[in-house]
Amino acid sequence: MMRAWLFALALLGTTAAAAGQLQPFTGDSLPAIQKRLAGRPFILTLWSLTCHHCAKELQTLGRLARSDRTLPLVIVSTDTPAEAREIRAALQRFGLAHIDTWVFADAVPERLRYAIDPSWRGELPRSYLFDAAHRRVAHSGLINEAQLRDWLKRQRAGG
Repeated sequence: MMRAWLFALALLGTTAAAAGQLQPFTGDSLPAIQKRLAGRPFILTLWSLTCHHCAKELQTLGRLARSDRTLPLVIVSTDTPAEAREIRAALQRFGLAHIDTWVFADAVPERLRYAIDPSWRGELPRSYLFDAAHRRVAHSGLINEAQLRDWLKRQRAGG
């Protein structure tokens, strides 16, 4: 089982390099994302294929992404690299295939949840709104689209 999972992870790495999506999310990924986006606000959203409410959240984020091609969004699937095809299909369906996307790449997902936020217990959907200084606000459950648009407007206005 572990060998198959590692093979899927290796395959994902080559697929991600070719397609520019579904990067393996490890314990070092969030600091790397924050470094790449230094000085810029962004939204980090976590979801799963098996989460009914996550589909609703992706639908909302897809609407935002269609109306704002510069939406500062990073998507992380808490599924496994073995589900890459299904993850990409879902993102395509919601108009999010062009967004910076990652997938949990640790056989022990609790390590990754802890690396993101020690107080996060795994509930989904889970989002973090990072301001330009990367102070963050955590949100469990569906994001209210109007509040998210307001947050984006404030961030773009400088805070």
